[in-house]
Amino acid sequence: MSDSPRRRGLRVVLLGPKRGANVGAACRAIKNMGAGELFVVGGEYDADEASRTSVHARDVFEARRAAPSLEAAVAECILVVGTTSRDQPWSLPVEPIGAVLAWATVRGLAAEQVALVFGPEDRGLSNEELARCHRVAFVPTADEYASLNLAQAVVVCLYEWLQTERRAQAAETRSAAAPIAALAHGQAEALADLRLVLEEIDFLHGDQSDRVMATVASMLTRGGLEEREVSILRGIVRQIRWAARRGRKTGSE
Repeated sequence: MSDSPRRRGLRVVLLGPKRGANVGAACRAIKNMGAGELFVVGGEYDADEASRTSVHARDVFEARRAAPSLEAAVAECILVVGTTSRDQPWSLPVEPIGAVLAWATVRGLAAEQVALVFGPEDRGLSNEELARCHRVAFVPTADEYASLNLAQAVVVCLYEWLQTERRAQAAETRSAAAPIAALAHGQAEALADLRLVLEEIDFLHGDQSDRVMATVASMLTRGGLEEREVSILRGIVRQIRWAARRGRKTGSE
């Protein structure tokens, strides 16, 4: 096993896998979707079977990292997403995987070290293991049979990650081709006002600000905002600014 990661960005963590074929399929999914590195925590899987079934992604399997615990596998990660097929494990909030990844991308977290954690085939992640994750996600499936095979869950989640990345890149491209200044009358001013207030309340900061605003501009102008809608947006921005400033004044007294 290699001591150097394939790439920073996305880490797939398999906790206690039992079948080598699933580990091999996870390696193929990582390579198919252009994801990062593979961490394996324990497990009784057949390494020869995993290597054989990884086929053209054998380099991913050979570069895998072995970790002694879930905590060690995700120690460097800024965001840890646990996966489950259950609707509401232990009263933890559970969200569709696409929504979690979109949330991470908008906040610039997808550019950092993010981990997707998958449990063993026979039971998935326990409540205690899920509680160690920052977010808990599931793959939407038919109600009558919600459980996915481990390899299926990995490939679907990584597909969602790839699509989220591509949508963010497309939004950046559209923003560069049609900058905010070229938007319809009133929209550019509304977005400029929105950016100022988001910076004021510390929602926007750092190198990801332009990327986030490009995504916001794409969302708000995709269908073209009418004059009344622009007025409502600017009213919302003014109210947020007023409330933020009032809160600071109250806190300083």
